[in-house]
Amino acid sequence: MSLDYNLDFIIDKSKKSNIKKAISILEKAYYSHQETSSFFLDPFEQKVIDQIAKKNNIDILFIGGNELSERKIFVANFYYEPLFEGNYLKILKFSSQNINHPDVLGALIHLGIDRSSIGDISILNDSIEFAVLDEDAAFIKYNLTKIKRENISVEIKEDNALNLKDLDYLKESGFVSSLRFDNIVSLVLNISRTKAKNIINSRLVKVDFQYITDPSFMLKEGSLLSIRKEGRFIFDNISGVSKKGNYHIEYRKII
Repeated sequence: MSLDYNLDFIIDKSKKSNIKKAISILEKAYYSHQETSSFFLDPFEQKVIDQIAKKNNIDILFIGGNELSERKIFVANFYYEPLFEGNYLKILKFSSQNINHPDVLGALIHLGIDRSSIGDISILNDSIEFAVLDEDAAFIKYNLTKIKRENISVEIKEDNALNLKDLDYLKESGFVSSLRFDNIVSLVLNISRTKAKNIINSRLVKVDFQYITDPSFMLKEGSLLSIRKEGRFIFDNISGVSKKGNYHIEYRKII
């Protein structure tokens, strides 16, 4: 008997491919009745896998170094609860005040670490912490010695707890003629709809962690927009409608 699931609702082909890889790990747990663990998944992928696991009566937990971590791995058919996260992932740390998220991610990928092996990267006031799969931790500790022009010394945290910085938001609002994808991108970036369409068509924008390339896609309240080189925006709600029928929406930029 095979797993019962349907992925037809997933628009992003690359996202569907990644979820299928995660499902193959879940299938091992399903057929063997043994513990299995995955690579790191984003919140959308976690939601899909969680639904499939529940539908097929598979015990599953998600861990990422912090309950509020965005990227997490799953452990299916776990042997013990609570899980000792150190068996599956490690939290690494180094001191720095001038290195940012893309710098760290780029350095790790340059080392040959796959993106799916990397969890959250947390930029703190005077240090940087990040989660990786247990199997990659020692290699990174001894080989990641420089990022940009800064020499660094990476340590594996003994408590294996990822510290996250509280998010700050810049609240904004404005009018749009409809909730079309290109309309809202145009508003939040203060650019023309033509430029917004070009950005969307170029696969530079994710909606709730999926690449959407259809400018006419209708957004829902609560949608998270991730725009390459521009940041993240949360479409919170429709706060009113003008006499001309335009929507007044409220949104936040994560800063």
